Amino acid sequence: MTVIRFVMPLEDHTIKKLLLVFWEIVPKTTSDGKLLQQMILVCDAYRKDLSHPNEFIRGSTLRFLCKLKEPELLEPLMPTIRTCLEHRHSYVRRNAVLAIFTIYKNFDFLIPDAPELISNFLEGEQDMSCKRNAFMMLIHADQERALNYLSTCIDQVNSFGDILQLVIVELIYKVSTGLEKFLFILKVRDALSFQHKVLHSLRAI
Repeated sequence: MTVIRFVMPLEDHTIKKLLLVFWEIVPKTTSDGKLLQQMILVCDAYRKDLSHPNEFIRGSTLRFLCKLKEPELLEPLMPTIRTCLEHRHSYVRRNAVLAIFTIYKNFDFLIPDAPELISNFLEGEQDMSCKRNAFMMLIHADQERALNYLSTCIDQVNSFGDILQLVIVELIYKVSTGLEKFLFILKVRDALSFQHKVLHSLRAI
C-alpha cells in the first residue's frame, strides 16, 4: 500500500517507468490464486495512464500490459486499450495493436472481435510500423483477413517499407505454393531490395 499511496500518484516519467517494472514482478494474487484487493487500485492507475496526454506513458503502459497474465486486471482496461488505436501518435497506435494481439492470443474471450478490429484498423492506417504490427497479428490470428488485405494492395507492395515487406514474405511462405511464391516475386520485380529478401527467405524451397 505504501507504493500505491506515495509513489503511484507521482508524475515523474522515470518513476512511472520503474513502477511498470515493479508491477510486472510483484505478486498480484494470493496463495490460492485470487487477485489481491489492492490490485484494483493499481488497475485504476493503469486505466489513467492509458488516457495520459503523454504518448510515451501511454505506449509504455500498453507494452507493459502485454506481460500481464491476470485477465481480471486486463478486462476493465479493454475499452481504453481500444481507444488507443485512434491516438494521433503512431507510438501509441502500434503498441495498442501489440497489446490487443497479445491479449487476444492469451485471453481471446476479452476481445473476441480483435481480428475484425485490427483488419479495419489496417485499412485506414498510414504508418508502416503500425501496419506491420497489425498485419503480423492477422497472419497469426486470421490468415484469411491478411490475404484479403494483401489482395487489395498487391500493386502497392513496392512502396511499402522494409518492415512491412518482410511480414508479407512471412505470410506468402506460410500459405502459398512454390508457383504462387514465384508469381508474387514477379509481381514486385521492380523492388529489387524486396526481391532479394524474398529470394533469400525462400531459398530453402
